[in-house]
Amino acid sequence: MTQSKANSLRSVAMGALCVSLLVQGAPSSAADVAGPLPDGTPVAALNTPKLAQAAMPEPSAAVPVTVVAPPALHDPYAAGPDGTLPPMPADPAETAQAERENMEPPPGAVESLRDAIVESLKGNPEIQIALARQDDARFGVDEARSGYLPHLDATVALGGELNQPQVGANTTLRRSEGVVTLNQNVWDFGTTINDIKRARASYRSAQWATRERIEAISYDIATAYLSLLQQQKLVDLSNQEITANEKIVKIVTIQNDLGLTTPADISRAKARLENVKATLLDRTSALQQARESYRRLTNHLPGLAIDLPSPAAALPTSSDAAVGLIDDRSPRMAQAVEDRRSLDRQRASQTGTFFPRVALQAQGNWKEDVQGRTGRNQDARAMLTVTYNFFNGGADIAVRNRISARLREADYELDRRRREVEQDIRIDFNALEAARGKIVTIESEIASAEKVVDLYAQQFREGRRTVFDLLDSQQILFNARANQIANMTAKTATEFRVLQKLGGLFDLVSGGEPLPPLVVPAPGAKR
Repeated sequence: MTQSKANSLRSVAMGALCVSLLVQGAPSSAADVAGPLPDGTPVAALNTPKLAQAAMPEPSAAVPVTVVAPPALHDPYAAGPDGTLPPMPADPAETAQAERENMEPPPGAVESLRDAIVESLKGNPEIQIALARQDDARFGVDEARSGYLPHLDATVALGGELNQPQVGANTTLRRSEGVVTLNQNVWDFGTTINDIKRARASYRSAQWATRERIEAISYDIATAYLSLLQQQKLVDLSNQEITANEKIVKIVTIQNDLGLTTPADISRAKARLENVKATLLDRTSALQQARESYRRLTNHLPGLAIDLPSPAAALPTSSDAAVGLIDDRSPRMAQAVEDRRSLDRQRASQTGTFFPRVALQAQGNWKEDVQGRTGRNQDARAMLTVTYNFFNGGADIAVRNRISARLREADYELDRRRREVEQDIRIDFNALEAARGKIVTIESEIASAEKVVDLYAQQFREGRRTVFDLLDSQQILFNARANQIANMTAKTATEFRVLQKLGGLFDLVSGGEPLPPLVVPAPGAKR
């Protein structure tokens, strides 16, 4: 009897296992489940479609079990079938910026150097940092000026008080009091006025530092603009040279038809034409590189570059005259001068702390039940106070000695900067004089080469010159014109560099138009 119950329980358990297997899916191998089905069929046989269908119960025999798989959720960051991760969603602001950088300007649009510089200044972190420091120094002037203004303070206190006098009973009362104090500085032996002068010098130093960065960025963009203009002119020059060589090929071909030249001469002329076309490809590539360099500085592709106004009128007449303007116009030098002046005023302000401080003080007091049951008491007074520090361990003297050491450092820094700026200006003027001297030579070379080209073309038609003579004269002419373009670019860049050292480059390229407001909100800052 017991054995029969055990067999029955074993059959019920096997039936439940089979139903579970049918719902969850058949195992992949016989080793996964041990034991046969109720009809004696091995569990592994369910992998066979026919046997699996036969093992399923009839619809009328049992309630059908329907298993609905949950819908698959789309994961935008899941890896693909090949294991690669999908790209991250693009930021709309970055996408718009990238589209702006890659957008080609309209055909024939002229690139404005001033607008490009202004937009670059607004988006340049160094300029925004310099402007923030400039504002910090400007507010420092207001802070120093507050030493001349009255200071008004008020204190109100309310709470319990336990009073245990030596004579009388102890009291526990609610104490309240208030104090209003007005202090006005009368005389501090130059401490406040020197603090104001120190703050003003720091503010002017910050202004010159901002100007120095503006001039440096203007020079970088202006030189990129000059490089772009140079490559444009060289590409145009190559197209002109191709036209001239095509004309020579046509002349040689006509002469060959007349029996005055040989097919070899035609081949030489065509070879030179192909060489010029290869040069055009190189110069076109250089033009694209110049455009990319310009875009790196301005965040947009440039339009058509045009000749800039001549800076000759804004330049000093000589290197000595330029050196004489260093102390007044050089941003780098003026910044060091203001830093030194700020330290000098700081030392004078520290010296003022060695003397008494005279001030006017007005005070009103209101007290109720202070130190016992005293009731309400009110008093007011106005006094002229003299405060003098007799000894503080020598801290004030040590501070003044530290400022004196920094002042000595500023003197040497001032001398070092003057030498650097003077050396740079003299080197630039030497390069400028060399470029100016080559102008006449190159123009004379071009004039002579043009005459030679015309003369050789006429003599070639007459049979007195070879194709080599004709091609070489043409090449010499265009090489001289290319040298003229390069020399003018180098001359203008040197003039710009001198103006940058003297703080006048942006005024030149902007036509004297002042800078618009450059401060923009920081990325991520709350509006």
